[in-house]
Amino acid sequence: MDLNGILSQLESANEKDTERLLHRYSQENTQTFTFDQKEEALRIKLCQSVLTVLGRQVQPSCQKTCLETLRILSRDKRVLGPVATVEGMLVLTGMAMLRTGEEDWHKQETTHDGLQSEEEKRVVVEALKCLCNVVYNSAAAQQVCVDIQLASSLCASLRFAHTWQHEVGLFILRLFFLLSALRPDVRGVLRKDCHAVRLLTEVLEHTLYVHWVGTYEAARPEPQDLPLPAENNERAMEALKALFNLTLSESRNE
Repeated sequence: MDLNGILSQLESANEKDTERLLHRYSQENTQTFTFDQKEEALRIKLCQSVLTVLGRQVQPSCQKTCLETLRILSRDKRVLGPVATVEGMLVLTGMAMLRTGEEDWHKQETTHDGLQSEEEKRVVVEALKCLCNVVYNSAAAQQVCVDIQLASSLCASLRFAHTWQHEVGLFILRLFFLLSALRPDVRGVLRKDCHAVRLLTEVLEHTLYVHWVGTYEAARPEPQDLPLPAENNERAMEALKALFNLTLSESRNE
């Protein structure tokens, strides 16, 4: 189905039909990374339509399908105008359960704990994947992240790393890495105001099962200990990449 057909049907589609249309689009484009420039305006309209649906009270299955479509669209940096706004980014951070701005970041742990269904958990993961793509591909979105204080929200999430499901933790850390890599001005805020180096170090200790026996000495693993799970390795690598950004000396580039 072409984009004109999808857009014309979305205008009057109910929730079930919206989910069906977008699911078909996502299936047809799941491996698409290079897009037809002639359809750029139509993809921008589709981005806006998806955000409009996400702004309604729709079921988690519909939210997940919308986010899957938006994740595919966000591979194209030229169509991110509707998403790289305060309104668009707040929709995504809301779906990702990241509290921003003046909200109470301490409520994030209970917010994530309140997720009951697998569908709700997939919504959070898909929203985080979308945020990673959008932040990577859009300088405007990076500025919005600064404006809505996303860095502080991510640090609040780091405090509850022990409660994370793997993919939630992985993409929170990846988003943290991207923001700290692409916005050098945010690094100082993360280091000084958010104590991010300490928080990331604690994430690493928990992820790698570190037990300290001295100030700078960790206990050796017991012979019967199992190898570190691959998922823990993935999260540890993202945490180390973020730590590199924060400890890089800006003045001497060391």
